[in-house]
Amino acid sequence: MNRRLLPLAVALALCIAPALAPSPAHAGAFYLPERGARALSLGGAFIAGADDLNAQWLNPAALTRLSHDLALYLDFAVIFSDQSFRRQDDPEVMRKDPRYAAGFPTVEDTGPPFPDPSLAVASNFGLEDFVFCLGAYGPYAGTNQWPEDGPQRYSLVNLSALEFFVQFSAAWRPSKHFAVGVGLQWVITAIKQRLVISSYPGVFGWPEQRDLDTLAEVDVADGFSPSGNVGLLITPLTGFDIGLSLQLPVSAEASGTLRVNKPSHYYFSDTEIVGDKIDVALDFPAIARLGLRLYEDGLWSVELASVLEMWSALDVISVSPGGDGIYFEGVPGIGRYTVKPFDIEQHYKDVISLRLGGSWAPGAGDYTVRAGFFYENGAPPDRTLTVLDIDGDKIGITLGGTARFGKFQLDLAAAWIETFQRAVPNSEKAQVNPIYTADDEPFDDTEPSYVGNGTYSARNFIIATTFSAGF
Repeated sequence: MNRRLLPLAVALALCIAPALAPSPAHAGAFYLPERGARALSLGGAFIAGADDLNAQWLNPAALTRLSHDLALYLDFAVIFSDQSFRRQDDPEVMRKDPRYAAGFPTVEDTGPPFPDPSLAVASNFGLEDFVFCLGAYGPYAGTNQWPEDGPQRYSLVNLSALEFFVQFSAAWRPSKHFAVGVGLQWVITAIKQRLVISSYPGVFGWPEQRDLDTLAEVDVADGFSPSGNVGLLITPLTGFDIGLSLQLPVSAEASGTLRVNKPSHYYFSDTEIVGDKIDVALDFPAIARLGLRLYEDGLWSVELASVLEMWSALDVISVSPGGDGIYFEGVPGIGRYTVKPFDIEQHYKDVISLRLGGSWAPGAGDYTVRAGFFYENGAPPDRTLTVLDIDGDKIGITLGGTARFGKFQLDLAAAWIETFQRAVPNSEKAQVNPIYTADDEPFDDTEPSYVGNGTYSARNFIIATTFSAGF
């Protein structure tokens, strides 16, 4: 049986792939709707009515609403996450692990609030019908920090992820009824993640034996992924706008290092890991947006919007060793084993959201109040859901407003996002165990534990502010 024992290097590679799905932030998967204080206060219904520099993300054609030669924009949000998981009890674990004799406890995400700043500058450079904008931003997102020895450890311990856009946009309004805008994007992705994997070999021990656990860590980044977006703004009638935009997909190819701590079991005492480079390829979705807006200039506005996020692009994540490869030396009965490329199945679904937002500017228009509501479905199916991405059908209630002081504006917004509780009885997410994956013969009926079954809960609270100025 020893010759079938595959090295932990395979497990190391396997464990990181799920974490490299899009991280902090598009709505409906790893992202929360919708970035930018003003857009957030309207429940994300800010496609046809966008009137600040956050339009470069939502609909670059709306940049033509710039009414000054120079505009400045600074947005800052803080995202609070409240997530919990109650894993479905496992009779074997209850018998053999004294700390879980009464069943699995509920574990919670203890990650700190997630800060998310952005900034932009725009000018028409003296051209009456054109606007040019340069900005840097990241979609709103939460955190993931779970107990290292908790019942969820085979899915995730912690995840720190950054997705950062640098965008140059140009918008043109050839007539009062029509405007078009395009954006060129430089996307940077960086991910650090930890996960516990199992080295249970089937011939001794049991699947969740703690001295057969090992903690794996990954640190990967893609410094440049090109993408872009395009938007249209149509005004067929006075007081009625149609906004459309398309965000192109992003293909990330992240490279970096991975490290693994060997299990404490004596069986692995003479095994050494050689190589620490890894390459991961994954696809971010295209996003299509449509907004219909009724308004009276300077007084009120109501917008109904729908957003389609094509998360089905994240079907698999491809993983391969980098550099000179990864292999184990001193594997009992086999000597050396080399890690081979493989795919991780995710099977995400497309996400559709419906958004409604309205604003009212009483009196002289020095103040505007806003409110919004949205509903959207989740991206991961039950069979692939884990604490890595506690996502599902959700609703959001949002409030906010703007105060104007001459050339300056200050926006404040708050949002409460409630994800409906999900109970998963049929998960296909098992412990990462490369020994079993390669050859299940030694295991008989003792296959790796399924760790995705249980009850998932999540909610988020976001506060955001924007300072903008026009000269």
